[in-house]
Amino acid sequence: MSHRAALAVILALGPAAPLAADDAALPPGASLRLGDTRFRAGGEVADLLFSADATELTARVTVGTTTRVVVWDAATGEPLRTATEARRPGTRVRWSATTIPESTRGVVIDAAGVAVVRDFAADKDLVRLTGHYARVTAVAVSADGKRIATGAADGLIRVWDAETFRPVVEVRGHAAAVRAVEVSADGRTALTTGADGTARVWNLGTGRELRAFPTAGDAPAVFTPDGAAVRVPVADGRVVVRDLVTGLEVVSPTARRADPLAPAAWLLRQAGVCVAVAPDGRTTAVGTRDGTIDLYEVATGQVRRRVAGPGVGCADLAFTPDGSKLLSAGTDQCVLVWPVRLRDVALTAELKRETSAARLWDRMTTGDAGTAYPAAARLAADPAAAVRMARLRLARGEGAAAVGDGRVVELLEAIGSADARAVLRDAAAGDPDRALARAARTALARLGESPAPSVIQTTGGTGP
Repeated sequence: MSHRAALAVILALGPAAPLAADDAALPPGASLRLGDTRFRAGGEVADLLFSADATELTARVTVGTTTRVVVWDAATGEPLRTATEARRPGTRVRWSATTIPESTRGVVIDAAGVAVVRDFAADKDLVRLTGHYARVTAVAVSADGKRIATGAADGLIRVWDAETFRPVVEVRGHAAAVRAVEVSADGRTALTTGADGTARVWNLGTGRELRAFPTAGDAPAVFTPDGAAVRVPVADGRVVVRDLVTGLEVVSPTARRADPLAPAAWLLRQAGVCVAVAPDGRTTAVGTRDGTIDLYEVATGQVRRRVAGPGVGCADLAFTPDGSKLLSAGTDQCVLVWPVRLRDVALTAELKRETSAARLWDRMTTGDAGTAYPAAARLAADPAAAVRMARLRLARGEGAAAVGDGRVVELLEAIGSADARAVLRDAAAGDPDRALARAARTALARLGESPAPSVIQTTGGTGP
């Protein structure tokens, strides 16, 4: 039996662990949404229609040259389905001007694009239905006269009580597109700035909104260096610092160090591209206007993984400080959280069946990024065998090119077990001019320990 065949037998991998099922309400691969999708049409609302019993609300939505019909639960705002017909037999789509049954009142859209409740008999306006951040483009009243719905050019739909004129269902989160997202230094909270003139703070563990502050201008709100407060741009070009716990203004705020990459990131966003670099410097996330988000391997410039396919446009990206999650701000007023650790990669059926650690090792160290990264993920699914494989290859001096060495270290760092750290310490004690040793020392520092001198075995053997 050849040495390679022996390795394949000795270091055979067990079956890959199954991945947890995705939340049906989220795009495939996402783990959390900051903000909700209630009454968010995703495009300009052309028509609105209540069902005869006022339980459903239908909107005809236009995105570019495409028109679709969306139906919501009128009481909760939860999306129900996409329909094919905007009108039902015997019903009338009411928009632009709508009368409230059994009253002299109606709803019109004024010249400023605001929905106004008017008493036609008295010829006077009663109330302006404020709360939209774009021009109102459609209005509907339920058949019983108890509910008013207003839809806007930004795709937000609101439902109002026709007697009190208060919102029936408040949409959680931004009412317009999210323009920027930032993660706090401790990785526990996220800060989003929206085109609705608000900055919002979110708990990244639960997705719950913690705080909301009014903003002005084009500059995004940012965390202070200690993460205890938020610097919020307000009128007249001023910046106010708000404490996250109390919400009160902080006197004598701590100055924030300028981000040297901010101008470049701003220019890219104007071109429809958003970029974020992972904290370990190995991966760059690139999102586009069509909603595609790709992870590029910095060492090769090749795509190693596609996180999201075409969908809602990407406005900004941010990694959590530990690099385990990627946040994407979308033009649908929400932020999605994507797990991006090696162990979060979805394995193909072919990879799940692969049990040869040797073959996977060769793919990981010599293949292009799109081939190497899934192979590394499969090795990480059986960490004990992966570490044994690394120890054997390194002990025999079977190194790889600089790119391959970096992938080996990334795999061991991702596993992070005591055995994996021991192999990293051995690698770090090797030739200081070799990329493997340098990468291992950096990985150990990220894992919170200093590399201790050790000697890598140079004789044969089939195990550590």
